[in-house]
Amino acid sequence: MNTEELYTYILTFFEGKSFENLILNKNNTEYKETFENEYREKIIQAMNTDEYSKVMNKLSQSFLTNLAKGTNSNKFSKEDCNEILSIYHSLIENIGNSEMPYEKIALEHFTKVRNFINKFTSKIDEEKEESTSKYSPEFILEILNVDENELKGKSLDLGCGKKGELVEYLAAKGMDAYGMDMECEDTDRLEQEDWLVKNYPEKEYDLITANLTFTKHFNEANSEEQNDQECFEYAQAYMKILNSLKVGGKWHYVPAVTFIEELLPEDKFEVTNSFVNENIMRTVIKRIK
Repeated sequence: MNTEELYTYILTFFEGKSFENLILNKNNTEYKETFENEYREKIIQAMNTDEYSKVMNKLSQSFLTNLAKGTNSNKFSKEDCNEILSIYHSLIENIGNSEMPYEKIALEHFTKVRNFINKFTSKIDEEKEESTSKYSPEFILEILNVDENELKGKSLDLGCGKKGELVEYLAAKGMDAYGMDMECEDTDRLEQEDWLVKNYPEKEYDLITANLTFTKHFNEANSEEQNDQECFEYAQAYMKILNSLKVGGKWHYVPAVTFIEELLPEDKFEVTNSFVNENIMRTVIKRIK
């Protein structure tokens, strides 16, 4: 059994469609109910070959990539990576134990993975709350180079955070303000949604803001050699967001994504870059057509 066969088998029988349930903390694992002994034997044999370490790395990397997409965060520590590796090592060892029932193997793996996700998302919540307490809406607008005297019309804050403080601030200033984040609860102004799959309406917004959120993850996806698909998804979402600007509307974001900005049609979008500090560049894109 080579790396690809073993990798595909583990995903098919032990995760597959269950990843969404893990993210949403549902109890339905959706695991397969049958177990093929021939695969158990092949996996036992594979554990003593070079393929074993390869598939461990591939499984853990795939899991962390999916988790990053599902939570809009990829701040994984060395301890996080080691814990996921340990979870998969334990799974393979249990599969190799012919006396351990399939249902018990599946339930134990699901429980470990779900507990890891819960712990990771709790850490994200704490970091976001700390970040929110440090940066006021006024300071964020200053970072993004938004002139408060020009606040009017309809706005969207990408990655608005759990409470959507900037959204509330803009609404208090008279804007028809909305926010989107995977961690917020749905309200009249906030939408719990994945920015990669949202159906952005065309020519809808006068102002879009994104402070160290969407474009930060876009840059990270572009810098990872094995993340071509995710980078493509970000590029698609990026263009949908741009097209959701009204003519004359602006998208203010930090950090800049110069690798795609330089490809934008100059007759449709006006791109302005400036430095927040010596290390971080911000961008303002105005739709002119």
